[in-house]
Amino acid sequence: MNRRRTRRIPLLLSLCLVVSLLCLAPARAEAADVGAIDRVLCSLNYSPVAMMELQYVKVSTSSADCYITSAIWTDPTGAQVTGTFGTGNYTLTVTYSAAGDKVFSAGALGYINNKNDGVSVSVSADGKTATLQKTFSAEIWAPTAVKQPTSEKVSMGSWTSFAVSSTYAESHEWFFESADGKQTVPAANASAAWSGLSVTGMDSEHLVLHNVPAEMDGWKVYCRHWSVNHLNYTDTSRATISVINIPTPAPTPEFTPVPLEVPSPEPAAEATPVPTPLMADGGSDTGAETQAVPEATPAPVNRSYSYAGDSTAHWLVYDDNGETGEREEHLYVWHETRAATNEQDGEETGVCSICGQTATRPLGRQSGGSRSALGLGEKLGIDGFSDIQLLLLGGSAVCLLLLILSAALSPRRRRRRR
Repeated sequence: MNRRRTRRIPLLLSLCLVVSLLCLAPARAEAADVGAIDRVLCSLNYSPVAMMELQYVKVSTSSADCYITSAIWTDPTGAQVTGTFGTGNYTLTVTYSAAGDKVFSAGALGYINNKNDGVSVSVSADGKTATLQKTFSAEIWAPTAVKQPTSEKVSMGSWTSFAVSSTYAESHEWFFESADGKQTVPAANASAAWSGLSVTGMDSEHLVLHNVPAEMDGWKVYCRHWSVNHLNYTDTSRATISVINIPTPAPTPEFTPVPLEVPSPEPAAEATPVPTPLMADGGSDTGAETQAVPEATPAPVNRSYSYAGDSTAHWLVYDDNGETGEREEHLYVWHETRAATNEQDGEETGVCSICGQTATRPLGRQSGGSRSALGLGEKLGIDGFSDIQLLLLGGSAVCLLLLILSAALSPRRRRRRR
């Protein structure tokens, strides 16, 4: 019985070794057959937006077996885009080269941000180059007000100005609104509404008012930013016009009648002249009404500024004295810049719509991968094998070692030596 058991041990070890090799062989063959690239991946942080500069649109790939050699945008006429996008259709053409001994399969599919809609791929005859193309219709975003108008004080008859700034605005239109909000006067009609008022820059980001009348005291001003083709608009906040140095009219002097004297034989005393009433400004009432001259005040100076910030907020920094404004949190617009795969996390990039600050954050890996969570191949530096296959290979090696030891220590071999 002991001899039979001793003979069975090498047999079982041999059987385990054969089964392990059989399990390993298909995977090895499959890995050897994988040489063609059948998926061409592309990532875009922005699709074309009217009035967006080309430098803000980034093209990348998450494919490990190929790399991008060129990415070109062409406008509706077929000309290459070098500045900003307009309206209409724009075509993206991305050229890929296969890495190492890899080649692209003739039926390779193209994906932009993990979507295959409208994406076409053409492969060269030798399979080393692939060209991906897709046509986009440029989006039209609503304008974003970056700088709001500020309330101003102006002497009657003097001048003042208001400045704004925005993004994705094609044109601008200024309006005046009454203090109670019930009346609205376009800046283009302001000269007719207020006699003597002169308005310039009514269709730009800088509005200038000359000879401001007292009647505009308390009125508010705001700018309307229009998008491309006047499809939508954004209004700024309201700024108040305060007219100062308005002269107070002098009071009208009261007339006191002088009683008539009864004639007498004696010579009449010379009548004492009635003093001329004094005006409020210290002059005399000579029949011509005198008005106080308003004091001249220096014209307001527009302050230039820039944005500063950190990872969480931004603020204004004025150029004249370095004064800083209040902290405001970033308003990030997030777009995927690297698609997530089974092997690595994806990535999103955010751009603050106010100051342009950028930030990134990871995206979770795709589910459904075939690799085990142990990651033995990555730890051992061995590619092409899953964790199960590596365990089987290790088990086969152990079985082979035990088989050799068992054969060396078997009783039959000892007898021959004797």
